[in-house]
Amino acid sequence: RQRVLFARRVHSPRGCRTTLVVRHLSKDTTTTTTTSQSSNLPYSLITSSKSQTVKKIQALLTKRKKRLETMSTVVEGPRMVFDLLENPKTASLVRQIVVALPDYEARPDYRSRLNAALQTRRDDILVQLITPEVFKKTCSDTVTPQGIVAIVDIPPSTTSEEYGDCHSPSLYLVLDGVSDPGNVGTLLRSSLAVGVAGIVLLEGCCDVFNPKAVRSAMSASFQVPLFHAGSWQEGLEILQRRGVRTIYAATMIDDDNGDGSNTSGAPDRTKSKQQSVPYFDIDWTQESSALVIGSEGNGLSPELRQTLLQGQTEVNHDVVTIKATHIPMNEGIESLNAAVCGSVILFEYSRQSLKNPTRSS
Repeated sequence: RQRVLFARRVHSPRGCRTTLVVRHLSKDTTTTTTTSQSSNLPYSLITSSKSQTVKKIQALLTKRKKRLETMSTVVEGPRMVFDLLENPKTASLVRQIVVALPDYEARPDYRSRLNAALQTRRDDILVQLITPEVFKKTCSDTVTPQGIVAIVDIPPSTTSEEYGDCHSPSLYLVLDGVSDPGNVGTLLRSSLAVGVAGIVLLEGCCDVFNPKAVRSAMSASFQVPLFHAGSWQEGLEILQRRGVRTIYAATMIDDDNGDGSNTSGAPDRTKSKQQSVPYFDIDWTQESSALVIGSEGNGLSPELRQTLLQGQTEVNHDVVTIKATHIPMNEGIESLNAAVCGSVILFEYSRQSLKNPTRSS
């Protein structure tokens, strides 16, 4: 029987169980035992919804203001958490991980992957365990909680000056008032998949780091360069500085009417001097260009619609042309979902880029 050299109680942060640190005479090592139904837990155990960690997670899940104040958000699920943690480009963004106790005990892969991450980031990442009851009630906004969440830093907004001028052919995505988090997340994910150079978010778009948008985007929210523009004019200036001289708005224009207020679908009743071009007839790799996706209900904003009707505009002494493009559809279908429309066109850009790699490199 080992003799105890000394024992002392260490009080964990509020909401966590008290731990007993015991040093044994026979071994010159220190082990931590949690006074709960499970012993030898390496991390503190949260048992109360009044825990400061839990309160922070709840605020980030529900309040955009809190996300902006702390420049952080919450991601849920093993795939997203570990993808961010193990990707060199995003690993430094992960600040805190909370794992439901049953998941931690039943998943040796969780333990090994957490241990591997902590080998290099032991001083600046906090891992905590939590009882399943508290986790389900407070740390997840999904119907079926996945047992692990992380508090992650939001990357700073990209500036065009930071990236400088871009002369190689690239594609940019412009979201004009796309407010549904699922659509925004899907478009971010498609953008990352095809290598979009950046996304310009115009006024009226949903919060990219809304938990639902983050889930839809997977890790794309933290990897695609994001440009926030307060107006269409500001968006034009961002694109112009990035070498974009041609912009395509996903909308429909007929000979007799239409400025395309519906996403890729039925036209409006406004006269226009141009026709919409099928998306597959455009050479997306010839020059740097941008694709605009309008809002789900109202399509393009009035300011963007007016520029489309004019056909071109001057930005910082450069002429920028804006045209309409659409996805041909069978009769009876008025429009496509914004995320579907954008993704179809984005993958046409990808197809052309793979076919002509020298032009898009």
